[in-house]
Amino acid sequence: MKEKVKFKPVDYDPIVDSLFVRVPESEYEHSVMLGDDVILDFGRLSGKDKLDIVGFEILEASKKFGLDKHLLRNIKRLYAEIKISEDRIEMMISIVVVQRKKERKRSRILEMANVGLPTAVTSISV
Repeated sequence: MKEKVKFKPVDYDPIVDSLFVRVPESEYEHSVMLGDDVILDFGRLSGKDKLDIVGFEILEASKKFGLDKHLLRNIKRLYAEIKISEDRIEMMISIVVVQRKKERKRSRILEMANVGLPTAVTSISV
């Protein structure tokens, strides 16, 4: 009998230092690698026909956010806004972690050249 795995919209793997975020109740279709350290996941949001961003993965996340790997295992909230224009992709990501019973917020803006993706604006909150 297969054990049911609980869905986690935000998952951090300290072994590979990877932060993975996925929109709940979305259907994944394909991924696009941006540079060496960001992967955008595309698919369809629940009840919509349009192809959209349904998740992302950031490699070397502890370095990008300037946080210890242990803290990234305790993300309390995350907000990401992803803007794809004709020439670039901009990701604005804010996370809240708990350290010594206090909330600590970190924000980062990641910019990459557009690799032929259609223009879009997406927000993800978990």
